[in-house]
Amino acid sequence: IKTFEEDRKMPLLTNMELRGIETGKEIGKEIGKEIGKEIGKEIGREIGILEKAHEDVKLVLRTRLGDIPVKIEQAVDKISVLSILDELLKVAIKVDCFEDFHQSLVKLSPKVPESNESDKS
Repeated sequence: IKTFEEDRKMPLLTNMELRGIETGKEIGKEIGKEIGKEIGKEIGREIGILEKAHEDVKLVLRTRLGDIPVKIEQAVDKISVLSILDELLKVAIKVDCFEDFHQSLVKLSPKVPESNESDKS
């Protein structure tokens, strides 16, 4: 009797309802794929912009001052904030030596250690 009462409270789904649920799931999957693609494209764009900013800073340093000390190059590559890289590009255009660039690098990016041996190793 208890099972019969529970069955009456919860009616079975009709074929139409089941098809509707399946259709809804399929639509949801397609929408999810499209949203995922758009998010992926945006992330890719942002990564590309960041990589270009790293390369721009290093290109200016290399052009103006020669081979970049490894520690400075690694520090520049670790920066993930575009506005800091933009500021470093301006600094790279103006500085006369790697020591001056490193001082600005330390000020703009607190994660960079203050000591700099400016060697090329």
